[in-house]
Amino acid sequence: MSRDRWAPSTLAVHAGLPEAVAGEPFLPGPVFAAPFHLPGDPEGAEYSYGRIGNPTWTNYEAALGELEGGEAVAFASGMAAVTAVLYALGEGGPIVVPDDVYFTTRSAAARLGAATAMEVRLAPIDTRAVVEATAGARLVIVETPSNPGLDVCDISAVAEAARAAGALLAVDNTLATPLRQRPLELGAALSLGAGTKALAGHADLMIGHVAARDPDHAEALLHWSLLCAQRGDATQAARLRRRLGPV
Repeated sequence: MSRDRWAPSTLAVHAGLPEAVAGEPFLPGPVFAAPFHLPGDPEGAEYSYGRIGNPTWTNYEAALGELEGGEAVAFASGMAAVTAVLYALGEGGPIVVPDDVYFTTRSAAARLGAATAMEVRLAPIDTRAVVEATAGARLVIVETPSNPGLDVCDISAVAEAARAAGALLAVDNTLATPLRQRPLELGAALSLGAGTKALAGHADLMIGHVAARDPDHAEALLHWSLLCAQRGDATQAARLRRRLGPV
């Protein structure tokens, strides 16, 4: 059976795993290394320093990408993922943010709006209200189901309105997770989440991610992530050149 027809639970077991190699374990162990060997020009190395990337991180992003149906970029927390979307893809605005959304999302959007004189529109998690707010927007963020009110909206309808307005729709999918809802399949440009909560069990891990339908949006998020991790580092610049071209 094609992987495209696997149930989410089956896909979750296999997602992100490397090809089988004789004598290698089924599951690759986590890599905790900070530095990696860099013989010669570091630009040719896949990994250089743990803060920038490592094999475990790569496999995790591949697994999330399969679950979400797009290209995933991992972040240190859900709010790091939200902030990356706001700053890397919301430039120029206006930005639409739910009035019943995780409160630090509203705070981050408000700070960005105040710092750049960009319009930030608040709309309830209601399909008609969000659709009306998309006119002229650059970025629309919805959280469905919302936290804490558990309000929902029609992602497909909002995605259609966002496309017509030339806006990007980002869905905070933290509560549903890609095992229960796949926003990219419903037309959203971005699906983001705090893996800290339902995806990881809300007990032993803090992590976030954004999955994108368009690889260019994933590249922009990776660019933002790497610049935040270590601006000016030579090996970071090398990775960026390999992925994005000149920075």
